[in-house]
Order: sequence, then C-alpha cells, then structure tokens
Amino acid sequence: MSTLPSNLGRVSTSMGANLMLSNLRRTNVELLQTSNALSTGKRVNNPSDDPGAIGSITTLRKYLQDFNQRLSNLGRAGNIVDVTDQALGEATDQLQQAASLATSQIGVGSDTATRKAQASIIDGILDSMFNLANREHQGVSLFGGKSSSATPFVSELGGYRYVGARQNLNDDLTGSLAIDINSNGVDAFGALSNRVEGSVDLNPDATATTRLANVNGARGKGVTLGTITIDVNGTQTNVDLSAADTLGDVANLVNNALGAAGSLAVTANGFTLTAGAGNTITISDSGAAATAADLGVGITATAGSTAGGDVDPKLTLLTDLGQLGAAVNLAGGVKITNGATTKIIDTSTASTVQDLINAFNTAGVGVRLEINEAGTGLNLVNEVSGIDLSIGENAGGTTATGLGIRSLNGSTQLSDFRNGQGVRTAAGLDDFRIDLADGSTSILVNLDGATTVGDVIAAINTAGGGSVTASLAADGNGIALTDNIGGASDFKVVAVNDSFAAEDLGIRKNVGTASTLTGDDHAKVRSESVFTHLVALRDALLNDDTAGLTLAGQAISGDIEKLTTERAKTGVRSNQISAETSRVTDRQVSTQSLLSNIQDTDYASAITRLTQLQQQLQANLSAGARILQLSLLDFLQ
Repeated sequence: MSTLPSNLGRVSTSMGANLMLSNLRRTNVELLQTSNALSTGKRVNNPSDDPGAIGSITTLRKYLQDFNQRLSNLGRAGNIVDVTDQALGEATDQLQQAASLATSQIGVGSDTATRKAQASIIDGILDSMFNLANREHQGVSLFGGKSSSATPFVSELGGYRYVGARQNLNDDLTGSLAIDINSNGVDAFGALSNRVEGSVDLNPDATATTRLANVNGARGKGVTLGTITIDVNGTQTNVDLSAADTLGDVANLVNNALGAAGSLAVTANGFTLTAGAGNTITISDSGAAATAADLGVGITATAGSTAGGDVDPKLTLLTDLGQLGAAVNLAGGVKITNGATTKIIDTSTASTVQDLINAFNTAGVGVRLEINEAGTGLNLVNEVSGIDLSIGENAGGTTATGLGIRSLNGSTQLSDFRNGQGVRTAAGLDDFRIDLADGSTSILVNLDGATTVGDVIAAINTAGGGSVTASLAADGNGIALTDNIGGASDFKVVAVNDSFAAEDLGIRKNVGTASTLTGDDHAKVRSESVFTHLVALRDALLNDDTAGLTLAGQAISGDIEKLTTERAKTGVRSNQISAETSRVTDRQVSTQSLLSNIQDTDYASAITRLTQLQQQLQANLSAGARILQLSLLDFLQ
C-alpha cells in the first residue's frame, strides 16, 4: 500500500511547491555565480558577491594604480638620466679632443699656419658643444636644471649666455627622497662659475617694519622668540614676545609693559632703552630663553638711555636704498663692459634693492645682480661665457664702489690679472719708469711685495713723491696716473729690466702731453666655463700664443674632470632609480598577489562546487517532479 513520504508532512501542495522553487532558485543563483567566477576568473565581480572583501579590493587596486604610475615615472626619469649620462660622455669626448689638439700645437711640429688651421676644428667643437648643451629628451632640457622647458644656452653679446637654473629638476620618485633627473649648465659646463663678490657690507638700518626673520640677531644666530623679563625698580613683569613679527612689534609689547617708566625705541642698529627720571629698568631673559640676548636688549638703563646690541638686519629685496648703512651715491650710475658691449646702468631712480636688481638684470649686458647668501651685500654674476666683464664707475661717480661691485678696486689681487695669469714683475729690480711731460722727471717704480692694486697705487705714489698721482680710473676701470708737473714732452710709462708689470697692469702707454694716463682693465671677470676655455683655445691658436695654448689646455683638462664628476653623480642617480624600480616592482607583485588571493577564482574549488551544484539542481528537479505529481487520492490511500 502507498504511503506519504516522511519528509513531507501534511502540507498543502502550494507550500510544497514554493519550498521546492525556493531551493531551485538558490541553487541556480549559486550556479550563476560559480559560472561567472569560472568565466571571468574573478571570485568577486560585484560588491554584493562579497561585501566584506570589496573594501580590501578597492584599497589594493588603488595601491596598484599608484605603483603603476610610479613605475611609469621611474621609467621616464631613468630614460632622462641615461640620456644625460650619454650627453656628458659625448661632451667629455669633445673636450678630450680639444685638449689633445692644444697639446699637439705646442712646441716642435707646429707653426703659425698649422695653429690657425686647427682653430677651425675648435670652432666645430664649440658648435657641437653648444648643441649638446641645449639637447632635450621627452620635452626636458638635459642641462637646463629646473628651467627644463627653456633653451639653457643662447648666443648673446658674442658669447654663450646661460639662462637656465642652478638647481636640477627633481622628482619625488622614492616617496621619501627627491632624485635629480637632469643636470644644469653650472655643474656640467661651469657656467656662472665666476662673479664679482660684493666687497662692502651694506649694513641696512633697522626700522620698525624690519621683520625678525630678516635679522641675524645680536648673537649672529637669528632671533628665537620667547618670554623676556622686565624689572622696573625691583618689580618684575614677564612679556611674551612669541607673537611678534617685526622690531616694531617687540617695541610695542615692551612699551605696553613699561607704561610711564620708560620706553624701548627702534634705532639704526636695533633698540635703545630709555628709563625715565628716577627709574631703573633692566631687561633680561626669562629662564633658559635667549630672546633678549638675540634682540640685543639684555641691558639696563637708569634715568637715561642705553643702546642695545646690533641686530644686524639683512639685505632684502624690499630694503629701502636710503637706509643703507654704507654711504652709497646712486646718482652716477655704473658703467658695465661685457665683451664689446658697454652700457651705463642708471641707478638714480631706484628706491629699493629690487629696483636696483631690475636695473642691472634688464640692461641687456648679460649680468645678474643678486643678494649674497649672508644678506650683507650684493654679488654680480657674468652669465655670458667666452667674453670678459668689467664693472666700473661712470663719469667720476662712486656708485659701483659704494655698492661694492666694482670689478677692479684697491683689494683686487694682482694674481687675478690676465685671467689668473697674474702680473709678471722683476724680482729685486725696478719694474717700470714713469716719464713726466716736463721732459726731465722720471720715476722708477719697484713692485716687490705688492699683492693688490692698492699696493701698486701706493708704490707709485710713494715713488712719485707728489709729482705723479696714481688712483683708480674715474670713468670705467683701470689704474689712472696724473702728471702733476705738466710740460711739452711725452707723459708715458716705460718697462724696464725686462719686466712685464706695466704691460700686465695695462699702464704701458704714451699719452703725449695729456695730464692723465688711464690704463686698460686687465683684471676683467669671466665665467670659467667650457665655452670660455674653448674660445680661449681658439683665440690662442689664431694669435699663435703658445702660453695661451698651455693655459687653455690646462683649463680644459679641469673641465674634463668637472664633467667626469657630474657623470659620476648621474651614475649614482641611475643606480638610485634602478634600485627604487626594483623595490616598487616587488611591492607591486606582492600587492597583486594579495589582490589575487582575495578577488581571483580558485578554479579547483569552483569546478568542484559547480559539479556539486549541478548534481544538487538535478536532484531538486527530480524530487520536485515526484512531489508535484501527488494528488488527493495519493493521500487517501
């Protein structure tokens, strides 16, 4: 006799059908998910597939994107570094050829004609070096530094002007350390390597608006702000200066605490403390602080005024030229000669240091005026290689001297003359004779022991005894001699004892009956660059100057060492990039592996599960077919 299956209670046909359909739907959904996982290779294709894992997957994908971008950046940087290294190698080869040529043209086996013929080869090397220095890769200038989009070297004023940056272009390729990816014209080719160092501390006056960040401080260590103690007749008050920004802020905070007892005023060097009648005021540091010491106000005033220490304000772009401690007369202007170009820099309308810098930098003579690193004065840089720079006075003015940028002055070393070859004297003998225009007075000058232009001027004036006066030229540059006697004969300087001193100083001249003999500037400034030395080599070949050939060859050998050093630095950068590429690649692989473990399909498990689900579906369908065929008669039997 038939019986009702034990797993089915006495339930309605509709309930049994719904239960069966629910089981079928779950099985089909799992089959679909497993089929998708097998076809896509991804266990998680939608957030609903595994809500717990989707957050980790999103984070890991972001890491992979970052790693891919970093590898792309490292690859591009590595290409630029490699191309830079190749260019440095080419430049080294070119200079080695030039140095070899210089050596071959000295001594036996060469003559005037062969040297002039070889000069054309140097011209070719110059052109090749110029093109190489302006080489680009992937839109980046190899030798432009941070100014990577600009052409770093331009032909100007008969020379080669560097308009790039001094610092290299770098990128944070490691995540913690920026790596230089190119070079610059200063490190590789020596551009801007020579400058006129300011010889005057311009010592700007302190004002109420002078920022504390722009003073060296009375101890030369800047200013560390904190709390100071003010004692008025035995009563102490602490004043917090941490919020002060200017010297005026300091004075206001202190004066608020002093009241009617006295005052603190900003003066030219810093501060002056004044105590009223019957009052004694002492300012000191509180605890271990050094604020009062840095501000120079650790002082005492009794019924009068006491000056504090010099806070030594720095020169800034906004410094008012009228506040310069040194006496600077800007009315005369400055005469600058760079190569064959001479211009007068009008400084009469400048009111700030920025105005002064703009006047020089826009004059079109290839120079750059800048504040020195210490903030005490000005430096003037010759940006053009291959030509010589002279900075002098204009029409008797004193502007260049006052600013400390005159290239030939009393402290100029004789060893700086003739591009570092120096002044050749006759040891133990007189070096030159000055014949005055009266026809009978001759003055012998001995330069033994002289090391500066000032020493030369002093030696001439001592030997002349008032009949002749030596000084710096009133217009332009050079040493000027004035005949104080006069006459109808020639006023001239003549070399004696085979000494070259007069010639090297630029004063070996005959000016006839003129009362003033102005020498030439033989202490001009030049950029000791690759281009300068190649030009010097070419000119020495053309002029049949064997001494010049030797000096140019030696200078080029130094340039080769500079290029070798820069190439070594480039090699270090390449190694850094390679090492970082390996590290990032390893991290990328590890991250990809972790992501795969979370997201990718385990094919063995998925296939097994698919088989189980297919069998489960088949069983469900078979059982459902049997159950849904039952009728009322089946229950009544």
